[in-house]
Amino acid sequence: MKKILSVLLAVFLLVSVLPLAVSAEEGDLKNVVFTGNGDYVLDQNDYEAVDIDGVTGTVTLSNAGVYSQGRSAIKVMNNSDVTFVLDGYSTVMGDSSACSCGIEVELGSKVTFEGEGTLDVTGGKYGAAIGSYGTGINIPEEQRVQVGEITINSGVINAYGGYRGAGIGAGYHVSGNLITINGGTVRAYAGEQGAGIGSGYGTSGGAIGVAAVGEYTAGTIIINDGDIYAASGKKDFTDFSSFDAINANEVSGAWGVGIGGGYGASVDLIEINGGKVVAVGGASGAAIGTGRGTSKKDQYNPDAYHCNIRIGGDADVTAVTSDVTKDKDRLGGAAIGTGRGCHTGGNIEITGNAKVTAINASLSPAIGATKMKSPVDGAIPVAERIVIGDNVDLYAVSAGNYAVDKDASTLSINDNYFGSSDRWFFGEDAAAIADVANVKVESTKGEQMYTAPTGAVSVWSRIKAAEEQHDEPVVPEKEDKGNLRIDVPLKMAVVFEDGTVYYGGEMKEVEVGKEYHFQMCAVNWDNGTFDDNGNGIRGTVVYTMEVVHNDEFKELAAAAKEDPERYTVKGIDIIDNVAKKIIIDIDAEDTHLETDVNNFFMAYRFHFAGEEYDKQTGIDQVINTPLESLSVNLPLGSTITCNAYHSYEKVASADVFIENNSGEGVYDDVFLTSVNDYTWE
Repeated sequence: MKKILSVLLAVFLLVSVLPLAVSAEEGDLKNVVFTGNGDYVLDQNDYEAVDIDGVTGTVTLSNAGVYSQGRSAIKVMNNSDVTFVLDGYSTVMGDSSACSCGIEVELGSKVTFEGEGTLDVTGGKYGAAIGSYGTGINIPEEQRVQVGEITINSGVINAYGGYRGAGIGAGYHVSGNLITINGGTVRAYAGEQGAGIGSGYGTSGGAIGVAAVGEYTAGTIIINDGDIYAASGKKDFTDFSSFDAINANEVSGAWGVGIGGGYGASVDLIEINGGKVVAVGGASGAAIGTGRGTSKKDQYNPDAYHCNIRIGGDADVTAVTSDVTKDKDRLGGAAIGTGRGCHTGGNIEITGNAKVTAINASLSPAIGATKMKSPVDGAIPVAERIVIGDNVDLYAVSAGNYAVDKDASTLSINDNYFGSSDRWFFGEDAAAIADVANVKVESTKGEQMYTAPTGAVSVWSRIKAAEEQHDEPVVPEKEDKGNLRIDVPLKMAVVFEDGTVYYGGEMKEVEVGKEYHFQMCAVNWDNGTFDDNGNGIRGTVVYTMEVVHNDEFKELAAAAKEDPERYTVKGIDIIDNVAKKIIIDIDAEDTHLETDVNNFFMAYRFHFAGEEYDKQTGIDQVINTPLESLSVNLPLGSTITCNAYHSYEKVASADVFIENNSGEGVYDDVFLTSVNDYTWE
């Protein structure tokens, strides 16, 4: 008996140390669950879903394919500590129609990537490729999704963020945690308005009731080695030789960032100690730092918003921001620092033997605070602190502003950067990436003349080249196209006649003089989307939008003021209350379609007569899970079906016509309040 037991024990021990291979029959998608500590293998077969539940060990991806439906492709959960070993070429994809990731890392869990293979990983809707999924609803902090820790040691990883998610890090409306890269080749591309490495879309100013701009964060990002390319959109930059070349390589993902916090998100710390790093930001976003903020004071949390960047060691860093719309009067994030409309330019240290090239193709500084928009009390943002060490090999350039933010509260740069033979720190007006001779420079050493080294990317600050003075200003020709931002309130969208749907903060390319027809929509609160297949409701009023140049706008505005009962002139907008048409000045500083309350939608609150305890309201296709306290934005002119519940059982239904809350006149723009109340009897 003892001999039999000994044999059985030996067999058990042998099996326990062998890798466990989970295979599927050819053509059969499998759902796989790994539990218990050990070493596992996903082989060349295709899988539909993989759960790694409470595991400490390794999972080898050996020419594997994981393609999810309705969820994240791979979930790492319940305090797992897993090393993914990359062998061959593997593909992992989240579901683009569902809130999901490629590889989801639950808070409390850790993942590490190593090996010599290649991994292509793609996030689903609102999700990061590697990290957390997200949500279209900006919910209270205690209910938010969180993400675990991510480490990359080796291998080739191509990470493509889902819509509004990061490539590596956090999803939409999610804060990051800790990302460490110690080696390997990493190419990380954000979904729209997210970060290549860091966080997804944080929040816009419209979400102040739940989270102000700055309250979501990318967490901590540490890069010690490796070959890293991170961009705010899915496109590789290849040519940094001139500003025109940079803009010709324009990257999608406006307002996002290469490394750091996505639109409306701050960053605790970005630390780059080594490796070769190329980071590319979108319009209004930094390359390394943060994406776009907001210009609205009451929608900003200056106490929460922060941007800390440390570059040192032997790091070789190239940070580039393009002007995607080529509208240099409006856009521009710093190459290293913060995006447009941010409260601060950050705390930036560049020390050690680092080599740093910072190129900004907009009017913002290459390093520091973006000056394009003043978010708080009209104060121009400045960097908190900029330190550049004596041994740094620095080349920085801006298309038309200070290359380094000279207004930083603390600015520590050695005088040798002004006019030495191998380092160039200049600044203000005539920035250029070119060979420049006989440049007059006002520096700490006084006024001097210098010649840039041949082929150098130089830092021009306060440059005035005598031979380039113009007798008359050059007036650029007006383009027949432009970009405007679509502004809609929380939980609403705009759908145009071609079927495209825009949620708050997205950019739309428009032609001057062309009319666009659109309708307001309420989204489905469960998934934050609108479509004609049961998600949300489409308003019945058809609006017309047209953009015109400033000179024509002024003429139309002057005529409109003669008929105030019909027309409302609001800054860059003229609203024709009869024709339901809005005319927008495309040349304005902040061109956008503003769909405001009482003109385009109405907020409704639902109450119960008498005792309201344990009574709820729902709205078909909008609020499918009934709520006790409900205030919802709804499109004017539509009739919605709302339901009354008692103890979450439906007891009544009613059709409610959505109308604005105005005064006596039909077109007098006198509104009593910005909300209507509906009371259940």
